[in-house]
Amino acid sequence: MLKNTFNSFFRLEAAGGILLLITAVAAMVLKNSGFGDAYNVFLDIPIQIRIGPLNIDKPLFLWVNDGLMAVFFFMIGMEVKQIFLHFVIW
Repeated sequence: MLKNTFNSFFRLEAAGGILLLITAVAAMVLKNSGFGDAYNVFLDIPIQIRIGPLNIDKPLFLWVNDGLMAVFFFMIGMEVKQIFLHFVIW
């Protein structure tokens, strides 16, 4: 039963938006609760990637921000491509 509900939810087109809304509300509630300081400490955790002379050292907040921006612009590019192929070529 739970597996069917899970599968049917993720087949919805709005599933991504619903999850984004839920996580945004959860982050706002967590930030404005008594756990706000722990939330800040969590986002300030330094994460480092070092490959030879390349050294990237950023807090978790910036990794998430950069990663989500990349996904956002990738999705926008895919939408533009779909519209271009659908309306311009056909």
